[in-house]
Amino acid sequence: MELEYRFNECCSVKDVQEVYIKSGIRRPVGDTVRIQKMIDHADEIITARDGDKIVGFLRAITDYSYCCYISDIAVDKSYQGLGIGKQLIKMLRDRLGDEEIQYILTSAPKAVGFYEKIGFERADKAFVIKRMIN
Repeated sequence: MELEYRFNECCSVKDVQEVYIKSGIRRPVGDTVRIQKMIDHADEIITARDGDKIVGFLRAITDYSYCCYISDIAVDKSYQGLGIGKQLIKMLRDRLGDEEIQYILTSAPKAVGFYEKIGFERADKAFVIKRMIN
């Protein structure tokens, strides 16, 4: 198996919904309009592909100078443990740099250890206004 990583290449709502479902990440997979908006308004998207199948997906919002919010990192469960999530983050950091940009994300409880292992630090001063519609 040889994975191919691609930057900002168009991907279908169906492909993104499938990787969300297969990764276990909680996203509004039944709302195709909302998923399309999520794709359309991302500043950076990186995909990991096994042939034509997207097996890893990173979506980020950034100002390219001060901060980058990593909105999604989803890896198909059957491909987890192969370093795909780590590679997606590395590629984003290589593309945007580390000197000026701070990377921010929120983690699912099960993924906290993964992020700590690859160099993220916990932040205790984050605040959230939760969305009214899930």
